[in-house]
Amino acid sequence: MRWYGAQKPLLRTWHAWLLYKGPQRVLVGPSGSVRVPTNISAECSPEIDADFLGLAFEQASFTRYAQDDEGNINAFSTNLMDAIYSRTDGKPNIRLGGTSPDYGKYLPGQAEPALPVAEQDNYQDIGHTTIGPFYWHLTKNFPDAVYIIQVPLATTNISEPVAWAQPAVDIVGLDKIFSIQPGNEADLYTNTFTGANGIPLHPPDYQGNLDNETYVGNWTKYVSAIKNAVASVPSGRYFTAFDTSAYFGADVAANQYIFAVDRCFDLGIDADGVVKEVAAHYYQGIAGTAATLGSELMNLTITHTHLDQYKVRISWLRANKPNVPFGKGRVSPFLQPFPELWLKITKNIAVLSEVGNSLQPQNTYTYQARLGSALWQVDFYLYSMALGVARINYQQIMRMPAQVFSNYYSQPFLADFIGKTRVSQLEVDANNVAAYAAYEDGAPKRIAVVNMNYWNQTSSAEPRGSVTLNFEVPDDVAQVTAYHLNSPLGAGAAADTITYGGSQWTYESLGKEVKNVRQDTEIVAVVDGAAGVTVASSEATWNVEPTRCRLIRQFSACKVQNQASRGSKCGSEKEITAVKLIITAAFLCDVMKFSTVVLFDRLFFMSEPEKRHW
Repeated sequence: MRWYGAQKPLLRTWHAWLLYKGPQRVLVGPSGSVRVPTNISAECSPEIDADFLGLAFEQASFTRYAQDDEGNINAFSTNLMDAIYSRTDGKPNIRLGGTSPDYGKYLPGQAEPALPVAEQDNYQDIGHTTIGPFYWHLTKNFPDAVYIIQVPLATTNISEPVAWAQPAVDIVGLDKIFSIQPGNEADLYTNTFTGANGIPLHPPDYQGNLDNETYVGNWTKYVSAIKNAVASVPSGRYFTAFDTSAYFGADVAANQYIFAVDRCFDLGIDADGVVKEVAAHYYQGIAGTAATLGSELMNLTITHTHLDQYKVRISWLRANKPNVPFGKGRVSPFLQPFPELWLKITKNIAVLSEVGNSLQPQNTYTYQARLGSALWQVDFYLYSMALGVARINYQQIMRMPAQVFSNYYSQPFLADFIGKTRVSQLEVDANNVAAYAAYEDGAPKRIAVVNMNYWNQTSSAEPRGSVTLNFEVPDDVAQVTAYHLNSPLGAGAAADTITYGGSQWTYESLGKEVKNVRQDTEIVAVVDGAAGVTVASSEATWNVEPTRCRLIRQFSACKVQNQASRGSKCGSEKEITAVKLIITAAFLCDVMKFSTVVLFDRLFFMSEPEKRHW
């Protein structure tokens, strides 16, 4: 990110999720319909990684997130992260980088972690940033995390990236470093670039304009220098490449060809087999205001057209880099008879390593941190999953005093949706509404519906609109429970009026979930085999079938009484034992989370004959 105050704190979302058990249709309103394929399609994403929801910090600002004013572990940050990754069973993938460290210096005698100390309006002091050894100790404050360590590429002093890499490897630890990333947005290096207060950051002391050939030449030279000087760096794939800047508006097509992946690989960027992933940045636009929240940010056409530009990179990697770990490419001849197995054990290496909703010198929170921007983030993540993006690292920018933005709510919501799934976009015959299916074991399990139609209590003249979805459910389901991500104020709502499933996360609660803030969860009766769920404009909801809980209690009771047999209604001894273990692990039906219900569903209703038997 360069020059702009990108406010991209985590957003919270609204969608309709539905737990699926077999062939189904979703009717949108009185005239539209959404077909949910019962079998996984060729266009479906690879399996979504449990670490998909990554984070990114401008190097100096990480200090504020990692420790409090007294230098202790920042419990506020820790609790907010736990609320996300406890849902995915994953870990934080944290990128430490940006433009300021690319032009920064490592000072081994510096006592402060990073200087200048990051402040709200001075978090990116390009040309003056320095870090000391204690900076890397901050990573210990999040012991479950893995890190992308950016080192300078902009400098022509090749000893500088080595000076960053050596203490990072020694202090952070090889097992906690996901990758080392030389450079940030190297496509923006210029022969005339100047940093903060006009400091010259151009040749001869810094890189000038780079093309495919000079970028590959510099990147491979710096990687070799790090490997030769830092003996403990493992051989093989340990480096992130490309990390190109975001292009939007009239220049959006440049995302396809800036540092073109086919040309750069042909030029030998991976000649030594070191590229772990191919990264790019994404920003929706340069700026926005409350007046353009609906037209620019909550606009599916703009978002999807922009993301579609990355298909070129993703498709090429799939087709040409099967030898790269975590890359989804040509099917091995040994696995050709088993395409589902191939898709499960391979992943795409195309990632969006720095993402935000806008770039601008001054943050505009009425655009960047409102429920409407949270809705944008939810759809952005789901559409990226469907395209095959392997991970998103969402950029965090400081705001004082500490607080939870509306954006945060997208993360636990998305975490609940992911599971061990593959994601596919569904066709929707409704304006500015998107739907996505999450598949497990080849069958649809959950549906997310995003109603992006703008409604705001203080500015919309018309009453709040809605879209009604009629979900066909199996015969044994009598009702569904609908959980809302909502604010009565609509798209312009700040975090203090937003709830997800009735809960909030606040600074006052130190980032821990506060339950029962709003009593808006509802039970929807099934009528004629369908549950009608209404999603308001600028709102979302997910749904779960509580009937399954009663069945699980029945299985558990049967196991306790030692009455299980294949001929009984309780099912096989193996299945009942699995349920007993889950219940023993304190997954109680009355308070279960959505992911728990999915797990139960996978244990039982795995085939139509078994369904009929139960």
